[in-house]
Amino acid sequence: MKKNQVDNYFTEDTKRKNNIISSVCVIVIVFIISLAFLFVYIDKNKVQYVKYKEVSDVLYDVYLKNNNFFDTNTVEKDNQYISELIDKIKANFKYNLTLEQKDVNYKYVYRIEANVVVKDKNTKKALYKYNDTLLEKKEISTSDSNISINESIEIDYNKYNDLIIDFIKTYNLTDANSMLNVNLYVDVIGSCDEIENNKNSESITTLEIPLTNKTMAIDITNNLVNNDDNVMICSKPLAINIIFIIISLSAFLLDVILLINLVFYIKSSRSAKTIYEKELKKILNNYRSYIQKVNTKFDLTGYQPLKVDNFTDMLEIRDTTNQPILMVENDKKNSAYFIIPTSTKILYTYSIKVSDIEKEMQEK
Repeated sequence: MKKNQVDNYFTEDTKRKNNIISSVCVIVIVFIISLAFLFVYIDKNKVQYVKYKEVSDVLYDVYLKNNNFFDTNTVEKDNQYISELIDKIKANFKYNLTLEQKDVNYKYVYRIEANVVVKDKNTKKALYKYNDTLLEKKEISTSDSNISINESIEIDYNKYNDLIIDFIKTYNLTDANSMLNVNLYVDVIGSCDEIENNKNSESITTLEIPLTNKTMAIDITNNLVNNDDNVMICSKPLAINIIFIIISLSAFLLDVILLINLVFYIKSSRSAKTIYEKELKKILNNYRSYIQKVNTKFDLTGYQPLKVDNFTDMLEIRDTTNQPILMVENDKKNSAYFIIPTSTKILYTYSIKVSDIEKEMQEK
Protein backbone atom coordinates (compact mmCIF):
# COMPACT_ATOMS: atom_id res chain seq x y z
CA MET A 1 0.00 0.00 0.00
CA LYS A 2 1.32 3.43 -0.92
CA LYS A 3 2.36 5.94 1.69
CA ASN A 4 -0.33 8.48 0.76
CA GLN A 5 -3.00 5.74 1.12
CA VAL A 6 -1.68 4.86 4.56
CA ASP A 7 -1.78 8.55 5.52
CA ASN A 8 -5.36 8.81 4.25
CA TYR A 9 -6.41 5.77 6.25
CA PHE A 10 -4.77 7.19 9.36
CA THR A 11 -6.31 10.64 8.87
CA GLU A 12 -9.80 9.31 8.19
CA ASP A 13 -9.61 6.87 11.07
CA THR A 14 -8.46 9.61 13.46
CA LYS A 15 -11.20 11.93 12.24
CA ARG A 16 -13.77 9.15 12.66
CA LYS A 17 -12.64 8.40 16.20
CA ASN A 18 -12.74 12.10 17.12
CA ASN A 19 -16.25 12.43 15.69
CA ILE A 20 -17.43 9.39 17.62
CA ILE A 21 -15.90 10.66 20.87
CA SER A 22 -17.45 14.10 20.35
CA SER A 23 -20.85 12.57 19.61
CA VAL A 24 -20.68 10.36 22.70
CA CYS A 25 -19.80 13.39 24.84
CA VAL A 26 -22.75 15.34 23.43
CA ILE A 27 -25.09 12.38 24.04
CA VAL A 28 -23.90 12.07 27.64
CA ILE A 29 -24.29 15.83 28.25
CA VAL A 30 -27.81 15.90 26.76
CA PHE A 31 -28.74 12.84 28.85
CA ILE A 32 -27.47 14.55 32.01
CA ILE A 33 -29.50 17.66 31.12
CA SER A 34 -32.59 15.49 30.62
CA LEU A 35 -32.09 13.84 34.01
CA ALA A 36 -31.40 17.18 35.70
CA PHE A 37 -34.64 18.74 34.46
CA LEU A 38 -36.53 15.57 35.36
CA PHE A 39 -35.23 15.75 38.94
CA VAL A 40 -36.06 19.46 39.09
CA TYR A 41 -39.60 18.70 37.91
CA ILE A 42 -40.01 15.92 40.48
CA ASP A 43 -38.67 18.14 43.26
CA LYS A 44 -40.79 21.17 42.34
CA ASN A 45 -43.87 19.02 41.81
CA LYS A 46 -43.88 17.89 45.42
CA VAL A 47 -46.22 19.52 47.89
CA GLN A 48 -44.06 20.82 50.73
CA TYR A 49 -45.14 20.55 54.36
CA VAL A 50 -43.99 22.39 57.45
CA LYS A 51 -44.54 21.23 61.01
CA TYR A 52 -45.53 23.69 63.68
CA LYS A 53 -46.31 23.79 67.37
CA GLU A 54 -49.05 25.81 68.99
CA VAL A 55 -50.02 26.66 72.57
CA SER A 56 -52.89 28.71 73.94
CA ASP A 57 -54.30 30.03 77.18
CA VAL A 58 -56.99 32.36 78.49
CA LEU A 59 -56.60 34.78 81.37
CA TYR A 60 -59.78 36.28 82.73
CA ASP A 61 -61.17 38.42 85.54
CA VAL A 62 -64.76 38.38 86.76
CA TYR A 63 -66.13 41.85 87.53
CA LEU A 64 -68.79 42.03 90.24
CA LYS A 65 -71.78 44.30 90.71
CA ASN A 66 -71.86 46.63 93.72
CA ASN A 67 -72.57 44.55 96.82
CA ASN A 68 -72.16 44.59 100.60
CA PHE A 69 -69.94 41.51 100.87
CA PHE A 70 -66.91 41.85 98.57
CA ASP A 71 -64.25 44.50 99.15
CA THR A 72 -63.10 44.46 95.52
CA ASN A 73 -65.07 44.53 92.30
CA THR A 74 -62.98 41.82 90.61
CA VAL A 75 -62.38 38.14 91.27
CA GLU A 76 -59.48 36.31 89.58
CA LYS A 77 -59.69 33.09 87.61
CA ASP A 78 -60.13 29.60 89.05
CA ASN A 79 -62.80 30.53 91.59
CA GLN A 80 -66.46 29.69 92.10
CA TYR A 81 -68.69 32.65 91.28
CA ILE A 82 -72.18 33.77 92.35
CA SER A 83 -74.10 34.37 89.15
CA GLU A 84 -76.27 37.23 90.50
CA LEU A 85 -73.17 39.22 91.43
CA ILE A 86 -71.46 38.96 88.04
CA ASP A 87 -71.44 42.19 86.06
CA LYS A 88 -69.08 41.26 83.21
CA ILE A 89 -66.07 39.11 82.39
CA LYS A 90 -62.88 40.39 80.83
CA ALA A 91 -60.92 37.70 79.01
CA ASN A 92 -57.46 37.81 77.47
CA PHE A 93 -56.95 35.13 74.80
CA LYS A 94 -53.33 34.15 74.12
CA TYR A 95 -52.12 31.97 71.27
CA ASN A 96 -48.55 31.21 70.12
CA LEU A 97 -47.36 29.32 67.06
CA THR A 98 -43.79 28.21 66.24
CA LEU A 99 -42.74 26.87 62.84
CA GLU A 100 -39.89 24.39 62.47
CA GLN A 101 -38.67 26.19 59.34
CA LYS A 102 -37.86 29.79 58.58
CA ASP A 103 -38.81 31.97 55.62
CA VAL A 104 -42.10 30.19 54.97
CA ASN A 105 -44.84 32.31 53.46
CA TYR A 106 -48.22 31.66 55.03
CA LYS A 107 -51.13 33.44 56.65
CA TYR A 108 -53.29 32.94 59.68
CA VAL A 109 -56.90 33.91 60.29
CA TYR A 110 -58.53 34.29 63.68
CA ARG A 111 -61.77 35.52 65.26
CA ILE A 112 -63.61 35.32 68.59
CA GLU A 113 -67.22 34.24 68.88
CA ALA A 114 -69.69 33.68 71.70
CA ASN A 115 -71.75 30.54 71.21
CA VAL A 116 -74.73 29.91 73.48
CA VAL A 117 -76.24 26.45 73.50
CA VAL A 118 -79.12 24.94 75.49
CA LYS A 119 -79.16 21.11 75.66
CA ASP A 120 -81.56 18.53 77.00
CA LYS A 121 -80.04 16.90 80.09
CA ASN A 122 -81.07 13.40 79.06
CA THR A 123 -80.44 13.30 75.31
CA LYS A 124 -77.58 15.85 75.32
CA LYS A 125 -79.03 17.25 72.10
CA ALA A 126 -79.29 20.97 71.44
CA LEU A 127 -82.58 22.76 72.04
CA TYR A 128 -81.39 26.24 71.17
CA LYS A 129 -78.27 27.90 69.75
CA TYR A 130 -77.23 31.49 69.53
CA ASN A 131 -74.01 32.91 68.06
CA ASP A 132 -72.50 36.32 68.60
CA THR A 133 -69.31 37.74 67.05
CA LEU A 134 -67.09 39.41 69.65
CA LEU A 135 -64.03 39.98 67.43
CA GLU A 136 -64.32 40.23 63.67
CA LYS A 137 -62.14 37.97 61.56
CA LYS A 138 -58.53 39.14 61.12
CA GLU A 139 -56.32 37.82 58.34
CA ILE A 140 -52.55 38.32 58.49
CA SER A 141 -49.89 37.23 55.97
CA THR A 142 -46.38 36.68 57.25
CA SER A 143 -43.14 34.73 56.91
CA ASP A 144 -42.24 34.86 60.61
CA SER A 145 -41.41 31.54 62.22
CA ASN A 146 -43.15 32.70 65.43
CA ILE A 147 -46.50 34.41 65.79
CA SER A 148 -48.44 35.54 68.85
CA ILE A 149 -52.08 36.48 69.25
CA ASN A 150 -53.08 38.52 72.28
CA GLU A 151 -56.67 39.73 72.24
CA SER A 152 -58.68 41.12 75.16
CA ILE A 153 -62.46 41.14 75.02
CA GLU A 154 -65.29 42.04 77.33
CA ILE A 155 -68.05 39.45 77.80
CA ASP A 156 -71.50 40.73 78.78
CA TYR A 157 -72.43 37.78 80.98
CA ASN A 158 -75.85 39.14 81.95
CA LYS A 159 -76.86 39.58 78.31
CA TYR A 160 -76.51 35.87 77.58
CA ASN A 161 -77.69 34.71 81.02
CA ASP A 162 -80.89 36.78 80.84
CA LEU A 163 -81.54 35.56 77.30
CA ILE A 164 -81.43 31.91 78.33
CA ILE A 165 -83.37 32.44 81.56
CA ASP A 166 -86.15 34.03 79.51
CA PHE A 167 -85.99 31.16 77.00
CA ILE A 168 -86.24 28.49 79.71
CA LYS A 169 -89.12 30.30 81.48
CA THR A 170 -91.01 30.86 78.26
CA TYR A 171 -91.04 27.17 77.41
CA ASN A 172 -90.98 25.85 80.98
CA LEU A 173 -87.85 23.79 80.44
CA THR A 174 -86.89 21.98 83.62
CA ASP A 175 -84.38 19.47 82.22
CA ALA A 176 -82.03 21.74 80.31
CA ASN A 177 -78.38 22.69 80.59
CA SER A 178 -77.08 25.91 79.12
CA MET A 179 -73.53 27.00 78.37
CA LEU A 180 -71.83 30.07 77.00
CA ASN A 181 -68.70 29.13 75.03
CA VAL A 182 -66.42 32.00 74.09
CA ASN A 183 -64.13 30.63 71.37
CA LEU A 184 -60.91 31.86 69.79
CA TYR A 185 -60.68 30.30 66.33
CA VAL A 186 -57.25 30.24 64.66
CA ASP A 187 -56.67 28.83 61.19
CA VAL A 188 -53.11 28.60 59.87
CA ILE A 189 -53.12 28.59 56.08
CA GLY A 190 -50.17 27.68 53.86
CA SER A 191 -49.74 29.09 50.37
CA CYS A 192 -52.13 26.52 48.88
CA ASP A 193 -54.16 25.29 51.83
CA GLU A 194 -57.19 27.12 50.51
CA ILE A 195 -57.24 24.83 47.50
CA GLU A 196 -55.76 21.64 48.89
CA ASN A 197 -57.33 21.47 52.34
CA ASN A 198 -61.07 21.10 52.71
CA LYS A 199 -60.95 19.73 56.24
CA ASN A 200 -61.57 21.85 59.28
CA SER A 201 -58.09 22.62 60.58
CA GLU A 202 -59.04 25.42 62.96
CA SER A 203 -57.53 25.50 66.42
CA ILE A 204 -60.11 26.41 69.04
CA THR A 205 -59.49 27.76 72.52
CA THR A 206 -62.67 27.93 74.60
CA LEU A 207 -63.81 29.71 77.72
CA GLU A 208 -66.71 27.65 79.08
CA ILE A 209 -69.17 29.69 81.16
CA PRO A 210 -72.28 27.97 82.58
CA LEU A 211 -75.54 29.92 82.43
CA THR A 212 -78.67 30.00 84.62
CA ASN A 213 -76.88 28.45 87.60
CA LYS A 214 -76.82 30.16 90.98
CA THR A 215 -73.11 29.52 91.23
CA MET A 216 -70.72 28.51 88.53
CA ALA A 217 -67.07 27.93 87.67
CA ILE A 218 -65.37 28.89 84.43
CA ASP A 219 -63.32 26.29 82.55
CA ILE A 220 -60.75 26.62 79.78
CA THR A 221 -60.47 24.01 77.03
CA ASN A 222 -58.80 23.71 73.61
CA ASN A 223 -58.46 21.18 70.81
CA LEU A 224 -54.66 21.39 70.58
CA VAL A 225 -54.24 17.71 71.36
CA ASN A 226 -51.65 16.89 68.70
CA ASN A 227 -49.86 20.20 68.71
CA ASP A 228 -46.50 18.52 68.04
CA ASP A 229 -47.68 16.82 64.85
CA ASN A 230 -49.42 19.65 63.03
CA VAL A 231 -48.41 20.16 59.43
CA MET A 232 -49.11 23.04 57.12
CA ILE A 233 -48.89 23.02 53.34
CA CYS A 234 -46.44 25.78 52.51
CA SER A 235 -46.37 25.41 48.75
CA LYS A 236 -48.01 23.46 45.98
CA PRO A 237 -46.89 22.49 42.47
CA LEU A 238 -47.18 25.36 40.02
CA ALA A 239 -48.51 24.96 36.51
CA ILE A 240 -45.29 26.46 35.16
CA ASN A 241 -43.42 23.40 36.44
CA ILE A 242 -44.63 21.54 33.35
CA ILE A 243 -41.90 23.35 31.42
CA PHE A 244 -39.28 21.29 33.27
CA ILE A 245 -40.75 17.96 32.20
CA ILE A 246 -41.16 19.27 28.63
CA ILE A 247 -37.47 20.21 28.53
CA SER A 248 -36.54 16.84 30.05
CA LEU A 249 -38.58 14.86 27.50
CA SER A 250 -37.32 17.02 24.64
CA ALA A 251 -33.72 16.47 25.72
CA PHE A 252 -34.34 12.74 26.04
CA LEU A 253 -35.89 12.60 22.55
CA LEU A 254 -32.94 14.56 21.16
CA ASP A 255 -30.61 12.13 22.91
CA VAL A 256 -32.34 9.16 21.23
CA ILE A 257 -32.02 10.86 17.83
CA LEU A 258 -28.33 11.60 18.44
CA LEU A 259 -27.75 8.00 19.52
CA ILE A 260 -29.44 6.63 16.39
CA ASN A 261 -27.42 9.00 14.20
CA LEU A 262 -24.24 7.90 15.95
CA VAL A 263 -25.00 4.23 15.28
CA PHE A 264 -25.63 4.99 11.59
CA TYR A 265 -22.47 7.08 11.45
CA ILE A 266 -20.36 4.33 13.01
CA LYS A 267 -21.68 1.82 10.47
CA SER A 268 -21.48 4.10 7.45
CA SER A 269 -18.10 5.65 8.23
CA ARG A 270 -16.16 2.48 8.85
CA SER A 271 -12.97 2.39 6.81
CA ALA A 272 -11.69 -0.68 5.03
CA LYS A 273 -8.92 -0.86 7.60
CA THR A 274 -11.44 -0.80 10.46
CA ILE A 275 -13.55 -3.54 8.88
CA TYR A 276 -10.42 -5.59 8.27
CA GLU A 277 -9.30 -5.30 11.89
CA LYS A 278 -12.77 -6.11 13.21
CA GLU A 279 -13.15 -9.19 10.98
CA LEU A 280 -9.68 -10.45 11.89
CA LYS A 281 -10.31 -9.91 15.59
CA LYS A 282 -13.61 -11.78 15.35
CA ILE A 283 -11.95 -14.83 13.76
CA LEU A 284 -9.11 -14.88 16.29
CA ASN A 285 -11.44 -14.47 19.27
CA ASN A 286 -13.74 -17.30 18.18
CA TYR A 287 -11.26 -19.78 16.68
CA ARG A 288 -7.87 -18.99 18.20
CA SER A 289 -7.44 -22.60 19.40
CA TYR A 290 -7.64 -23.84 15.78
CA ILE A 291 -5.20 -21.29 14.35
CA GLN A 292 -1.41 -21.26 14.45
CA LYS A 293 0.20 -17.95 13.57
CA VAL A 294 3.30 -18.16 11.35
CA ASN A 295 5.81 -15.30 11.50
CA THR A 296 7.79 -16.37 8.42
CA LYS A 297 6.67 -16.56 4.82
CA PHE A 298 5.24 -19.88 3.69
CA ASP A 299 6.86 -21.45 0.64
CA LEU A 300 4.10 -22.10 -1.87
CA THR A 301 6.33 -23.96 -4.33
CA GLY A 302 4.71 -27.16 -5.54
CA TYR A 303 1.30 -26.42 -4.00
CA GLN A 304 -1.94 -26.00 -5.87
CA PRO A 305 -3.80 -23.11 -4.15
CA LEU A 306 -7.57 -23.32 -3.79
CA LYS A 307 -9.51 -20.30 -2.51
CA VAL A 308 -12.21 -20.78 0.13
CA ASP A 309 -15.16 -18.33 0.31
CA ASN A 310 -15.56 -18.15 4.10
CA PHE A 311 -13.68 -19.13 7.21
CA THR A 312 -16.21 -21.73 8.38
CA ASP A 313 -15.36 -23.77 5.31
CA MET A 314 -11.74 -23.70 6.45
CA LEU A 315 -12.81 -25.23 9.76
CA GLU A 316 -14.59 -28.08 7.94
CA ILE A 317 -11.52 -28.70 5.77
CA ARG A 318 -9.33 -28.71 8.86
CA ASP A 319 -11.53 -31.37 10.45
CA THR A 320 -11.48 -33.45 7.27
CA THR A 321 -7.74 -33.24 6.56
CA ASN A 322 -6.70 -33.17 10.21
CA GLN A 323 -4.27 -30.39 9.29
CA PRO A 324 -3.69 -27.10 11.17
CA ILE A 325 -4.88 -23.71 10.01
CA LEU A 326 -1.88 -21.45 9.56
CA MET A 327 -2.16 -17.66 9.65
CA VAL A 328 0.22 -15.24 7.98
CA GLU A 329 -0.18 -11.45 8.25
CA ASN A 330 1.97 -9.04 6.25
CA ASP A 331 4.17 -6.42 7.86
CA LYS A 332 1.80 -3.54 7.00
CA LYS A 333 -1.04 -5.27 8.86
CA ASN A 334 -3.42 -4.82 5.95
CA SER A 335 -3.85 -8.41 4.79
CA ALA A 336 -4.03 -11.81 6.50
CA TYR A 337 -3.95 -15.27 4.94
CA PHE A 338 -5.28 -18.46 6.46
CA ILE A 339 -3.91 -21.61 4.80
CA ILE A 340 -4.26 -25.36 5.20
CA PRO A 341 -1.45 -27.28 3.45
CA THR A 342 -2.23 -30.95 2.67
CA SER A 343 -0.09 -33.96 1.92
CA THR A 344 -1.58 -34.01 -1.59
CA LYS A 345 0.01 -30.58 -2.26
CA ILE A 346 -3.34 -28.84 -2.32
CA LEU A 347 -3.27 -25.54 -0.41
CA TYR A 348 -6.61 -24.27 0.85
CA THR A 349 -6.56 -20.48 1.39
CA TYR A 350 -8.83 -17.84 2.86
CA SER A 351 -7.72 -14.21 2.95
CA ILE A 352 -8.80 -10.89 4.38
CA LYS A 353 -7.40 -7.83 2.61
CA VAL A 354 -7.93 -4.12 3.11
CA SER A 355 -7.72 -3.63 -0.64
CA ASP A 356 -10.50 -6.18 -1.27
CA ILE A 357 -12.73 -4.59 1.38
CA GLU A 358 -12.09 -1.13 -0.06
CA LYS A 359 -13.01 -2.37 -3.53
CA GLU A 360 -16.27 -3.86 -2.24
CA MET A 361 -17.10 -0.57 -0.47
CA GLN A 362 -16.49 1.38 -3.67
CA GLU A 363 -18.72 -0.98 -5.64
CA LYS A 364 -21.51 -0.49 -3.08
